[in-house]
Amino acid sequence: MKTSAFVLSTLVSVGLMAGQSFAFTCPVLIKGANESIAKAEVAAGNIKDEREKGRAMMMIELAKQWTKEADADHKEAGAKKDAQLHYRAEAKTKAAKALVDLVK
Repeated sequence: MKTSAFVLSTLVSVGLMAGQSFAFTCPVLIKGANESIAKAEVAAGNIKDEREKGRAMMMIELAKQWTKEADADHKEAGAKKDAQLHYRAEAKTKAAKALVDLVK
């Protein structure tokens, strides 16, 4: 009985620590997306074709919007203690980074 109680409490503790560690990935992902956006802006500035440059700039603007939304979701998730908002912030940030990585 003592062994099963110990195992159960250990699993609960690990689960709680893992939940907290996921909450800290949002700022790191947002920072990475912002760095990719900055690089994409430089790359877009070097594009000569106006049509391609316009496409690149729209992708960058969309990525900026998603990154802002992800930051807001992360802050709201911290206030509400809502894991779903952290997941949404992570997804938006990853999508923003993937989008601007196409500009390079």
